[in-house]
Amino acid sequence: MPECPTCGKQVESSVRFCPDDGTPITMTTARAATPTGVAAAVEVLQLPAVLGNRYRLESLLGGGGMAKVYLAVDLTLEREVAIKVMNAELREDPDFDARFQREARIASQLSNPCIVVVHDFGLDPVHGPYLVMEYLRGQSLRHRLQAAGPLPLPAALQLGGQLLLALVHAHEKGIVHRDIKPDNVFIVSQVGLGMQIRVLDFGIARMVHRPSSETSETLTKPGAIIGTPRYMSPEQLAGQHVDARSDLYSAALVIYESLTNSLPFASKQKLIETCPEIPRAAESVLNACLQPNPAERPERALDVYRRLQEICAASGIQAFGPGETDGIGGIADAEATTIVYPSWRAKIRRRLLLGAGATVLLGLCTWGFFAIFPLSSGGESAAKETLLGMAVGDSRDDFVAKFGKPENHSTGMPWRFNSEALGLVVQPKDLTSDGVWDEYDTLTWSHGQICGVFKNNVAQAMVIRQHARGGSGRGLRFGDNEGKTEDLYPEEKPDITFADAPATTGRSRSSAKRIKIYRFNKLGVGFEGRDHKVTSMSIFQKKPD
Repeated sequence: MPECPTCGKQVESSVRFCPDDGTPITMTTARAATPTGVAAAVEVLQLPAVLGNRYRLESLLGGGGMAKVYLAVDLTLEREVAIKVMNAELREDPDFDARFQREARIASQLSNPCIVVVHDFGLDPVHGPYLVMEYLRGQSLRHRLQAAGPLPLPAALQLGGQLLLALVHAHEKGIVHRDIKPDNVFIVSQVGLGMQIRVLDFGIARMVHRPSSETSETLTKPGAIIGTPRYMSPEQLAGQHVDARSDLYSAALVIYESLTNSLPFASKQKLIETCPEIPRAAESVLNACLQPNPAERPERALDVYRRLQEICAASGIQAFGPGETDGIGGIADAEATTIVYPSWRAKIRRRLLLGAGATVLLGLCTWGFFAIFPLSSGGESAAKETLLGMAVGDSRDDFVAKFGKPENHSTGMPWRFNSEALGLVVQPKDLTSDGVWDEYDTLTWSHGQICGVFKNNVAQAMVIRQHARGGSGRGLRFGDNEGKTEDLYPEEKPDITFADAPATTGRSRSSAKRIKIYRFNKLGVGFEGRDHKVTSMSIFQKKPD
């Protein structure tokens, strides 16, 4: 009996499949056996071969447990494409072909610059199911890390941002990837610190498992484990239901690995120790996504993307271009929500399980608190606090690019202070010491909810009101308890004053709600609160030490 040229095992007839990987073999190719690897695989499939009377397979690009990928030529359009041919053993499941077509149709509907394009799919009578995708030139993140080590911080955050945007688009369509890993993040180009990626294999993981019922919309059933184990969320490893939060767990692992070339559970160091230039707030975002309990993770990729965008802007890292989310699904109109970070109390409880005593508990309380809310000596993040991703010192053109054409414009003396636009935090002394206002302009957007004061077209102060979407660079959101301001800005004790809110029609001034005003003078940031909730946020020129 002849031997299979791929695995070396004997086969019994002239037409069989490889006992190990299901590759179709024949007596002819078995007698012409070559060493295992790419050369053998190409010989086995007798390349060039034509799929669907349209696509000519030219060479093998790679493969894995689910499929092999070939460089091919579209004979109709005369262009190069990449074709993923599903491994033959998957068709032992009688429902696989129908499931493949359903999932391939869904994957082909994804349209996003950060997701590989699926041009076509089909069932070849000889080689079975195949996907036709755009042919990408570049390398996977896995190969990049193996060849050159960790990415620079801006490039890694840019890669992470594009990965999150791909997930935003897919999750909006109800598609969970289930197999986010460096092998499925393809780097199309990298010029300096600039990075452009495509995310691969949306829908592939769900193709290889039988749905729980023919009519079920859920294409995985309890107990099924699909994906690459070391990048799986705990619930995915347990075979439980997975949703967008599972993809966020895997995405955080990929971003972590791109920064360190290792995974967090393989290192005894914190991310800030391995990558000291990363902002602590960014580390906190990744830690939030890596919580074992999915209920403690952010719910949406969009929230994580926006938070990283604000952190990068606050830290002066050029990782995100303006308007990257414009026109992608309903992103522009989606309400921002707060990312829930693991509390220091939760960290302490976990450490108590390790047998820490009372003295150790006190030390861990201190450590846990300052790990999340680190003290600062007025460094980069304090100097560039942001609101909605904008900072004091940004140009007027930057604001217009971000928010569009202003609705109102006042030249000279800014609108009277304590007005609905500027609020109670920003004061004349924050803008000028000589009382000269000729070079000042005040612009407002969103019906006065966003207000910026500019001198010579450079932002001197900014205020956002209660209903504006977004928040501060450190994660404060409208409706948060006003006491959270002191937790997020521990390096300075705020000046706290009170003012009477304007009485509404039919109410006396004495019955109007009191406004609590927080000013962090050295940080150049302040807030208003009513009924113990944050209702306004302001940034202004910080005071010198």
